[in-house]
Amino acid sequence: RNGADYSVFLNSASEWDGSDSGARPDEAVSWGKIKPNANPVKIYGEASFVFPLLAAETFVRHHNNKTQDKGQDNGQNK
Repeated sequence: RNGADYSVFLNSASEWDGSDSGARPDEAVSWGKIKPNANPVKIYGEASFVFPLLAAETFVRHHNNKTQDKGQDNGQNK
């Protein structure tokens, strides 16, 4: 409601061709899809290549954070 706090656009369309997928994030702000104070990211690339990299990075960060948390817990219990 009232726009998203976060947004990542991943596509291979260019804005010059007039397609919706080629629109810049500021267009989404004007439509109310993204909040004006959000920090959107637009990635130009082939989704079948880029998306797995983004997903893998997300899992690695989550795993590393959990591993660090466990290490801190073990240190406190000694």
